[in-house]
Amino acid sequence: MERRFEFTGTGGALLGKFIVGMILTGITFGIYAPWFIVGLQKYICENLTLKTESGDVKFSFSGTGGSLFGTYLVGAILTGLTVGIYAAWFMVNLAKFFTENTKGQTADGKEYVIKFNGSGGSLFGTYFVGALLTGITFGIYGPWFMVKLTKFFTENMDIMEGGNKVGSFAFTGQGGELFGVYILGGILTGITFGIYSFWFAVNLMKYFNNHTDVTLNNKTYSGDFTGTGGKYFAVNFVGGLLTSITLGIYGAWYMCNLLKFQYESLRIVDKSAS
Repeated sequence: MERRFEFTGTGGALLGKFIVGMILTGITFGIYAPWFIVGLQKYICENLTLKTESGDVKFSFSGTGGSLFGTYLVGAILTGLTVGIYAAWFMVNLAKFFTENTKGQTADGKEYVIKFNGSGGSLFGTYFVGALLTGITFGIYGPWFMVKLTKFFTENMDIMEGGNKVGSFAFTGQGGELFGVYILGGILTGITFGIYSFWFAVNLMKYFNNHTDVTLNNKTYSGDFTGTGGKYFAVNFVGGLLTSITLGIYGAWYMCNLLKFQYESLRIVDKSAS
């Protein structure tokens, strides 16, 4: 049996969350936004399942709006006071919040959580050097910068079970390969007046998913993204059109269709068996 994700969320349910969340965010002058974000994250996790040969893995999110509010408030204040320097620590704290509050439970009751070990200082160094080199090379170094940032976030995540480390993540992509994807995608997007951008986006999804490895209980798995540019184009074209003519109401269904495309196009391949 192939390992694949299934997303069962519906536009109707998501629309209700959108309406309540946007109203409360508006009347509280933005203060409710963290609770709105947490509610959406909970909804996504509760409707996401990983189908495996040994049973379903169900996901849940236990973060609270109050905790995220505190993280945002402190992060925003310190980022402002330090003229942007604290942004790296802010990003690390957000990564910790979302990863460490996401849980996966197997059919036999085992519960897995992700522990994020990255530090703000390390991210600051990676970001500072990457931004500097991207600037002095007029953007050419950008793909190498993106690879280093992806490695930082990916390779600082450990999979925990009962307080013990049982797995980890790795990113095997190289800047040179990604540079080629960007060059080809940029050229074709330009000569097709933007139409190819959907195929370009899918190629980026393929690149990042297919170069991400997960080691769990001494087995190594990798992603296999099977989505196509044509399908992604259709989802965005129909979604954008219907959202416009319904004055935004269809946006909830549009978001659900995007989530279904992104999750259900991903397969998990056992590299240990090959």
